[in-house]
Amino acid sequence: MEKMEGLKNLPEAPVSLLSTLINKTGSWRNIKPVFVEKTAPCTEACPAHILIPHYIDKILRGTMDEAGEILLRENPFPSITGRVCPHFCESKCNRGEFDKSVGIREIERYVGDYMLDKKWQNVPKYNDKNIAVVGSGPAGLSCAHYLRTLGYKVVVFEKDEEAGGVLRYGIPEYRLPKRIVRKEIDALNREGIEFKTGTSIGKDIALQNLQKEYDAVFLGTGAILERKMNISGEEFFQEGLTFLRNVLTEKIKEVQGKYGVIGGGNVAMDVARTLLRLGAEVHILYRRTEQEMPAIREEIEKAKQDGIIFDFLTQPVEAKKSDNEIIVKSIKMKLGEVDASGRRKPVPIEGSEFEEGFNGVISAIGEVADMSIFSDELKNDKGWLDIANETLRVKASNVFAGGDLVLGPATVVEAIATGKKAAFNVHKFLGGNIPEEKSKISDEVVGFEKLNLAYFEHLPRINSKELSVSERIKSITEEESKGIQTEEELKKEADRCFSCGHCNGCGNCWVFCPDMAIKMNEDGNPEYIYDYCKGCAICNSECPRYVVSLVKEREF
Repeated sequence: MEKMEGLKNLPEAPVSLLSTLINKTGSWRNIKPVFVEKTAPCTEACPAHILIPHYIDKILRGTMDEAGEILLRENPFPSITGRVCPHFCESKCNRGEFDKSVGIREIERYVGDYMLDKKWQNVPKYNDKNIAVVGSGPAGLSCAHYLRTLGYKVVVFEKDEEAGGVLRYGIPEYRLPKRIVRKEIDALNREGIEFKTGTSIGKDIALQNLQKEYDAVFLGTGAILERKMNISGEEFFQEGLTFLRNVLTEKIKEVQGKYGVIGGGNVAMDVARTLLRLGAEVHILYRRTEQEMPAIREEIEKAKQDGIIFDFLTQPVEAKKSDNEIIVKSIKMKLGEVDASGRRKPVPIEGSEFEEGFNGVISAIGEVADMSIFSDELKNDKGWLDIANETLRVKASNVFAGGDLVLGPATVVEAIATGKKAAFNVHKFLGGNIPEEKSKISDEVVGFEKLNLAYFEHLPRINSKELSVSERIKSITEEESKGIQTEEELKKEADRCFSCGHCNGCGNCWVFCPDMAIKMNEDGNPEYIYDYCKGCAICNSECPRYVVSLVKEREF
């Protein structure tokens, strides 16, 4: 009764019996909010431009198959890149400025493994055109897949007995198990891609014949020749890629004694860590410092943990054989001015030469493509393939190229990206329309400063389960990184994603709109009722992910 009595004391006020919808306050507005999804920095950094927030959103909604479809659209081999990619994406993750970047590679690996036996169930019928793909490394496999999705009949020619190229014969099994590569090849077989292994271009079949027999040819033969050091006694050294191949084909099962590995790139790290597992004492001889090493940082750190010895600022200049040893003469270096590589140039220190004995030395200073298998008419005046950067087409021919053959030694994901690019350009060359680039959400990349951090809490990163150092150095075949183990762990890590630039239907804009001028559509995205939106911009300021932009309409 007291509450009712209080009502009598209220001042008089007008009460409308009509709906407030009659008052279209949108005419008061000079700026309007618009729903515009933008590009996340992780997507921008990824060479394949995977829509990372989009597939992570699907994981959190419990629709793993849809997450897999989004991921596979831009990267057909996530079970591989989820193991060996240097995760460019994580280095640009906005979460890294808040606490720790999201474990995108680990999430990708989990989804990739989940999709291994599910993918490529529905493929288009063959059209009337045939494509030859030479080389079954990541670029060739990627190109073959995308061409098959466009309806072409694809035949892959591979010189080795098994398909996979560097994935099968160049990356140690403790990083990338053979079973994973074989499953990926099996999936491509299911897709309708034909493989002709044990067939070398230039030996078993001529490139000119492929050009005549097929409507187009893609070259993905990689960079398979070790760079020469051009020093006296170099013939006593083994080559890095040859050594790794011999280990992976079980021609080398054990190594004893002291070994030197020359170089600071990814092949050098793989060689050194493999030698250690086979029983050797390993020294890496590198002419610059650790800071300048081009290898994946994670692999450098693991090599140090394994117990590999790094001899920095050391340049071998001569070698000779003495009994069962290789005597390497080296000179100490210092760093000078920055050179064309963007790193400080190593400069010899006069009078600092010294000799050191090794039971074996492996050179891994970089790789180059084998140009001897290509005719001069496809080359430029420097002896390299004459390739148009935009189309990856080789001169005025029906030949295209990609991967390390074009890029030089690069990463698996970069090779995959060029294979996809070449496939779409082959399609265009043969009269097709290039599909719309689905990964191009917006030219605007979401910076950290654009996020509303009030809606996020600090959460620990769930890292991949790893073998201990003492366990991992005992085996060259057991995978050292076990990945995320459970779906619960997967979702916990996925929940750390800010979903930069991608609306995940949080509803903040709808909740805070004072004019009820927003409704959520079937996709969970906001739609504006501009008749009533006064342009107060609350929806923009309260959006955690910066998917609401403001557009000026007029000046008052």
